[in-house]
Amino acid sequence: MIKISLSSLMLLLGILAYPQDEETWMAFKNENSQLIGFQDSKGQIKIEPRFMGLTSAIKFEDIIAVMEENERGYETYYLTKTGKKVGKDSLFIYDNSADCESEGFIRFRDKKTDKVGLFNKDGHIVVPAAYDWLSRAQNGFVWGLMGAEKKCLDSHTEMGCEHYSWEGGEEFLMTTENKITIVGFKHSRRLDMYSMAIEDEPTVATTKKSFKGLNGKYYTFLDFEKHFDDWMKNKLIPQLRVRRAPYFMCDSITSWSRSSGWVTEPRKEFGSKHFKKLKNRLLQITKKGTDYFITINGLNPFIYDLTSFEKYFTNCGEARIERYPVLTLVINDSPDGGKGQDHFDFLKTGNGYRLIGISLQNATE
Repeated sequence: MIKISLSSLMLLLGILAYPQDEETWMAFKNENSQLIGFQDSKGQIKIEPRFMGLTSAIKFEDIIAVMEENERGYETYYLTKTGKKVGKDSLFIYDNSADCESEGFIRFRDKKTDKVGLFNKDGHIVVPAAYDWLSRAQNGFVWGLMGAEKKCLDSHTEMGCEHYSWEGGEEFLMTTENKITIVGFKHSRRLDMYSMAIEDEPTVATTKKSFKGLNGKYYTFLDFEKHFDDWMKNKLIPQLRVRRAPYFMCDSITSWSRSSGWVTEPRKEFGSKHFKKLKNRLLQITKKGTDYFITINGLNPFIYDLTSFEKYFTNCGEARIERYPVLTLVINDSPDGGKGQDHFDFLKTGNGYRLIGISLQNATE
């Protein structure tokens, strides 16, 4: 006879009651109101519409922040795929938006201490609320700040401090299991966390930066700006030929002009029209005295369709700038004395940098 203990039976029943659904659910709104629910790819409703306000997820993978009405007005909490509610009234909110899952983790804020921690996809606390700030999970790591002073950036603070910065404190790089790896890690969107290499010696490459870990090893990361600048000068520009244009362009290019506004064209059509002008302007950065700089931004969801560029956005429709930034080359003025700026947007893809948008004020044929 097979014997099953009471604890094993309870565990089995728990698994059966809350099966793990691996499929991503999509948000939808009901016909009579703006309440949000979730359904699978076949249109089967998984959660009837009942969420509102701070519910920003358009895709539900493992854990999301939600807001719904109740008899006292409304409540906020985190909801897992199994229906578990955690972190009631503890949403991490910045710039009027709730946090979004990243790599199966989501931040929360302890309303009593105002400190930040991290839930995993099952709603378990993996990083306690002991930090002034935490980044989203990136390649299995998070950046933490402790002992800093909050400085409000808003001129009117009657409703609270919506925008703020931090001064001082100690910075850390830690794993999503709360194991501190590097002390004094300066967080920056310039560093490519997904390029991390663990080495015995610090890097000598000018396009990378190394930090010494507590284990004596060196953690090395690409510097997006320096790497992109090096790529333009040593790979892109030396190979600027019409036949090679597809290798540095996205499938479609969006351009802006005063006369036409925003126009999106297939790569081939764009290249045949604008390649000469594009090449002449890019060649300027190799000439002494050219005034140019590089900025890092995220892909603009108001210009680039969320469906076509799905992998480049989070489950809440925000640009995944930490993994797929847009490196913008900005060239000031033109060789003929014209004033203004020309912008060249290159999206970091799985196949390297690809031109995705331009805005030309000065370039001539």
